[in-house]
Amino acid sequence: MIKKQWIKLSIIVLFISYGIQIIWQKSHEVSEIPIIGYHHIVEDKDKELYYKQNMWVNSLSSFEEQMKLLHDKGYHSVTLDDVYEWRMGRKKLDDKSIVITFDDGFYSSIKYAQPVLEKYGFEGSVFVIGSQIAKNRVKYKPNIRQHASLEDMENVPCMKFYSHSYDLHHKKGGFKVNLLNEEQLIKDTKKEASYVSIKYYAYPYGKYNDLIQKVLKNEGTKLAFGFNENRKAKITDNPYALPRFNVNAYTKLDVFYQMICQ
Repeated sequence: MIKKQWIKLSIIVLFISYGIQIIWQKSHEVSEIPIIGYHHIVEDKDKELYYKQNMWVNSLSSFEEQMKLLHDKGYHSVTLDDVYEWRMGRKKLDDKSIVITFDDGFYSSIKYAQPVLEKYGFEGSVFVIGSQIAKNRVKYKPNIRQHASLEDMENVPCMKFYSHSYDLHHKKGGFKVNLLNEEQLIKDTKKEASYVSIKYYAYPYGKYNDLIQKVLKNEGTKLAFGFNENRKAKITDNPYALPRFNVNAYTKLDVFYQMICQ
């Protein structure tokens, strides 16, 4: 008799626990997530010496401070594959989900950002300019914004590499994406695909138009990202115009936290 009561009680507790878990998951599911974007990251001494006035170059200490904050506040990174599945309605993301990205394919993303990401259990995505990929692996020089080689990008833990166009990262005379015709954009995209995956794509300078969106869709790109919109990406957003937060050298820690919590 006591055994039967114990079994019945255990079943009731199990159902209650399951119900609480479902309620918790539902209450934490979100329809928008923060996607943050960085560029170049250097040691503090090099920031002071070479890049003091450059807003696009973040110090290593500030980057680690931001990652530590995310970790301590219970955030976990999600991959671009996760974002795609979420956008398609096949995956749920919670209110502690965050996407971490790096533009241009600088070697510093591997040398400095990757160890910090690994330390805190995060993953990141790097958007690479194909025409700027270094031909060979060379010794790191802190005084130049050095791009990674394909060899550098091989088997990097907790980091994936995607497209930032092959050679659209120019704005002399206007943003290059707006100066090319469809055939030229297709050629650029196909050439980029011979170096890195174009499954996910970040527009140079965050600039895009209907034509490049059409080209990317036809070439098989699943998601494309802007920059500096400084709002969370909504599940209802155009998958070829997802917004990102601009995290630069002037982004103080309290502003950073307000940004992702907005």
